[in-house]
Amino acid sequence: MSSMKIKVDLLNTLESLPEDTFQLFCHELVHREGKPRVRRCRVEGKCRLDIVDVLVSTFTEAGAVNVAVETLQEIGCNQEAKQLAEEARRGS
Repeated sequence: MSSMKIKVDLLNTLESLPEDTFQLFCHELVHREGKPRVRRCRVEGKCRLDIVDVLVSTFTEAGAVNVAVETLQEIGCNQEAKQLAEEARRGS
């Protein structure tokens, strides 16, 4: 899947989240288990486009979708997680 397609899929998913859910996503991203870690300063006060860049630069294109799907599931956004995973599969 192309880098641009991944970024568009991630952005569409994050834009579909209400603001409070987006903030919860960012909080969970900072506090997730495993490496690499996302530092709070990289997500605090950032817009959805910036968070997409953080995901891709931290986890690579391949890992960014997986981390986003896991994070969405952690905060109870199972439909959004499923949709993102399906979009990613279709694009690969």
